[in-house]
Amino acid sequence: MRLYQNKVLLFVFILVLSTLSILLFFDDSNFLSNNIISSNAVVNTRVNILPAEQKNCSVQLSTGWNMVSFYCLGLFNERSIVLQSVSESYGAIFKYQSSDVTDPWKSYNPNLPNWTVQQLNYMDRTSGYWIYMTNDTTFFYSGVYSNSVIPLYSGWNFVGYPNLNSTNISVALSEISFSVVDYYNKSTGTWLVYYYGGSSNTLNNFNTYKGYWINVSSISQWNITRG
Repeated sequence: MRLYQNKVLLFVFILVLSTLSILLFFDDSNFLSNNIISSNAVVNTRVNILPAEQKNCSVQLSTGWNMVSFYCLGLFNERSIVLQSVSESYGAIFKYQSSDVTDPWKSYNPNLPNWTVQQLNYMDRTSGYWIYMTNDTTFFYSGVYSNSVIPLYSGWNFVGYPNLNSTNISVALSEISFSVVDYYNKSTGTWLVYYYGGSSNTLNNFNTYKGYWINVSSISQWNITRG
């Protein structure tokens, strides 16, 4: 009887270890292990159980406002860790959270005093970001590359493009009911626009490291398969 119990306990122990090992190779496991398991707080979170491969982001951010996204992030990465490579070179960062209709703009400014309430504590690959750089600096982050699901809400959405391949907008959004896609071209100081069904569009493709404004008519889901 005791031998049987020991075998059962050994099986359960191996099963738990195997489960934890698998999770460590899935997307957002870094957030899972560092921020949930090590904390006693109750956290409302969302984790994609999708295979991911290790990838590094590396992109030049120039002085002034940059409209960007980072494909190599998980869904919950601490802002201070993500921006560590440019920690001495940026003055503010903003994101627009369409799901929060009363207060959609979230921001962080490293120059504000400690008592200031700052709302942008985590970063993810599905969001677009406005980052104000005080000087030209290369952003670098060692992360993951995975399939993504971006929720889109009726009206304007500020989103990222978590893919390494450039894709035609009409193809990428073929299953989404949208009207306009905007991107700010920093080098020329002009807005590039794609109108659904338009004949004189100045914007045609989604590209890596860019952030985009997308106007949709109804709540939908944008599925992006890593290329």
